[in-house]
Amino acid sequence: MQSCEVEGKILEELPKKGGTMKNGKDWEKREYIIETSTWYHTKMMFALYSFDGPIEKPLNVGDNVRVRFEVEARKYKDIYYNDVKATQIEML
Repeated sequence: MQSCEVEGKILEELPKKGGTMKNGKDWEKREYIIETSTWYHTKMMFALYSFDGPIEKPLNVGDNVRVRFEVEARKYKDIYYNDVKATQIEML
């Protein structure tokens, strides 16, 4: 799968989600809204995952970042949804 990237400012952090997997390891998911620095200030939501406990360095509202991500579609009840998963984050 090809990776994409976007640069911008973190506008909002959504409530974190988490739980315990069948193997007993904790997982965490944090979702963020980023506003790009393009002409129209487009917003995008992306998710940051950890499958080894809490995310070590969560992002903060106001951070300027470059996010590399992959888009993956999933089907639920005959409707497709896109999941934007961050693969690398760089502070700017």
